Amino acid sequence: MKLEWRHELFALAIFAAMGAIGMHYYPLLPNIMASHFDVHGLPNGWMPKASFFFIMGIVEISIYGLLTFLPRVDPLKKKIEVRFKNILLLRDVFLLFFAVVFSMSLEAAREGVLNVDLLGVALGILFIVMGNYLPKIPQNWFVGIKTPWTISSEIVWKKTHILGGWLFVLSGLTYILCSALKISSALILLAVILVPAVVSMPYSYFLYKKIQRTNDVP
Repeated sequence: MKLEWRHELFALAIFAAMGAIGMHYYPLLPNIMASHFDVHGLPNGWMPKASFFFIMGIVEISIYGLLTFLPRVDPLKKKIEVRFKNILLLRDVFLLFFAVVFSMSLEAAREGVLNVDLLGVALGILFIVMGNYLPKIPQNWFVGIKTPWTISSEIVWKKTHILGGWLFVLSGLTYILCSALKISSALILLAVILVPAVVSMPYSYFLYKKIQRTNDVP
């Protein structure tokens, strides 16, 4: 898996855009800025703006580094090579999402209120894109729905990620609908995030056991 610059251009553009946005907002914000907001968009946490910028930068760099370089040392990297572009695409989607969160957070800190409906739409779109690409992610140790049973069986990996993909899409559509109807709830957000994982994990276990019984192979 060679590093090809054409696959990095979008990620680099996101970093450049974040830098430009940060330079624009930094002098406009107070030294202690609102950094966390409740489900209604009202601030309920504050921190020094320098710390906020530093943390968001570390988050973006970590996403880039982990999804770009960890697959290259994966014990299953031979399986990854053919579909490595799909992992890079998911990486870029995550980078774009957190860049949007960064921009919205800065505007919210300046205005004093976060547009939770718009953020909900962005989160829903993230889940839909994740759901569409999860089934295309090859078996690996770092990206995807990783359970002892998906790692042990490629068949279980594929079927679990097909189910997980649908669940993420449904969760994303649900959250977009809730945002459009201005239904804000921490429980809804928690359910949207947890349902795909809560359902996929036992599914992978029971599927693995079924394959063992019928085929005696992992």
